Amino acid sequence: MKKRGHLIIFVKEPRVGKVKTRLADDIGPINATFWYRRQLDHLLNNFKPSSPYAKHLFVTPYRGLKYFRPYTRQGWRLCCQSPGDLGKKMASAFFSVGHGPKLLIGSDIPAVSRQHIRLAFKQLNSVDAIFGPAQDGGYWLIGLSRFVVPPNLKHVRWSSKYALSDTLSKFGSKFSVKLIQTLKDVDRGSDL
Repeated sequence: MKKRGHLIIFVKEPRVGKVKTRLADDIGPINATFWYRRQLDHLLNNFKPSSPYAKHLFVTPYRGLKYFRPYTRQGWRLCCQSPGDLGKKMASAFFSVGHGPKLLIGSDIPAVSRQHIRLAFKQLNSVDAIFGPAQDGGYWLIGLSRFVVPPNLKHVRWSSKYALSDTLSKFGSKFSVKLIQTLKDVDRGSDL
């Protein structure tokens, strides 16, 4: 079956003290790592091998590829995140997966489901870009239609309440943009 689009998920190797550090400030590094491992397993097992889109895990750091290798049996393709800030990493991921509509999500959104992804791909038939706002002012999803080259995302205030508004300003009036359902990502203990 020919795949119709690309789902990209940014993941981190779940090592104690290296993942979910703001959450670890509230609940401790071991508990934060345990939460992230469970969240990864839930998220990645949610998408069937027979998904109608190609599935890509963009991993950091490089040595983390080993941890995610078992997921290749479920159809996940492993890639390394490029260096730089989040904007550079996202642009690199979008360019590297090839043609077609693309969705990129983080790995810390407990409520995301196959239905969210299916509806997001459907929305990309009628707009250039879509965003799934997060409750904290960021976003849990960015999607680009098959013909859109992402704008330069320099000077976006990542990990802040301004991330979505800064990103939307980069898209300007040159692109048709739609916002989809707001979901909560987990950054702090109060988000659990």
